[in-house]
Amino acid sequence: MECEVCGRKIWGKPHTTVIEGTEMKTCGRCARFGREAKTWSRLPKRESAGRVSLPRKRRPYSRRLPEIEVVEDYSSIIRRAREAKKLTQEELGKRINEKVSVIARLEAGKMTPSVEIARKLERVLDIKLLEEVSEEEDFSPASGAAGELTIGDIIKIKKR
Repeated sequence: MECEVCGRKIWGKPHTTVIEGTEMKTCGRCARFGREAKTWSRLPKRESAGRVSLPRKRRPYSRRLPEIEVVEDYSSIIRRAREAKKLTQEELGKRINEKVSVIARLEAGKMTPSVEIARKLERVLDIKLLEEVSEEEDFSPASGAAGELTIGDIIKIKKR
């Protein structure tokens, strides 16, 4: 048998190694590039009432959380809302537990607020700073049959 990583001939029993999520049969030298794969024969068996049960595999978390982004004109929205509530930058900083310099930089547009700071500002000032980003497919292949991609179309997608 040959090592699936380097191609050398494996003498004896090959190592079952997981490298970047792929289970491979490797030689002793290449086994160090991954971790040893757990096989059913190596797993501890749990017995209950004479039955043997194997550990369950966990399902990966498949639900994607929506991407959140700060609106473009956040600096003017923050300043107008603060002035409408008749707060100074110091008072606003104390209410959201942030430094005055952070508030000044946000209002000047020199700093983009993190999601955490934006949520604090939304709560205190009753404004909307965060919006969900929806992935819209405004893509139309330049050539080829309807719906068929060309290599040029893929390059354009990668550049975005």
